[in-house]
Amino acid sequence: MSTSPSPLHEALGDLWTHIRDAVPELPPARIAASAAPSSAKHDSESRLAWAGDVAVGVVVSADVLKEGGACTVETVLHEAAHVLCWIRGQQDTNTRGAYHNGTYLAAAEEVGLHWPPGMARTATRGYATPALTVGARELYADDIVALDTVIPDALPRLPVPEAPAKHRTPARLTLQCQCKPVRKMQMSPTVVDRGPVLCGVCGQPFTPS
Repeated sequence: MSTSPSPLHEALGDLWTHIRDAVPELPPARIAASAAPSSAKHDSESRLAWAGDVAVGVVVSADVLKEGGACTVETVLHEAAHVLCWIRGQQDTNTRGAYHNGTYLAAAEEVGLHWPPGMARTATRGYATPALTVGARELYADDIVALDTVIPDALPRLPVPEAPAKHRTPARLTLQCQCKPVRKMQMSPTVVDRGPVLCGVCGQPFTPS
């Protein structure tokens, strides 16, 4: 799991504490930062989990951090709305986490986001992009300043997730017997080394072709 370098980690932790002050129903959470691109298009609850009494799985990506403190606060509030729905057992997305429904929007409004007047929800993502309210921007003004201060130094040191290991198919040898027409089979070298494999038709061992 990605981890955030201090003092960015501290600033994100302080932000979550302040969000919990405003929304006490939220549990403690461990927020990570990562150099990986944002995965916000897929917000299914399967990415959230518990580590004891602490919610984990909330990740702020480098492309969000590059947009500055206000964007980071908005993103963390977005995540807080998902956590609220998660602990309430409410389904807030569908289409594999892409479409954000009205249940999500209601939770987003609880934490300090709003859907801009006159803006239509999108056909594929619904209410996925609620914005900071004026009140939330004022409430978290100190957090925005703190994040703007620490983000430039933290960005170059963000952890880069390890690439998934590539599973190589073991090399296999092609063996053939003395039948006419010839019969062939494939086998790994370690199995071949264990002893002869005899053909049940011609009675001869299979040998590398």
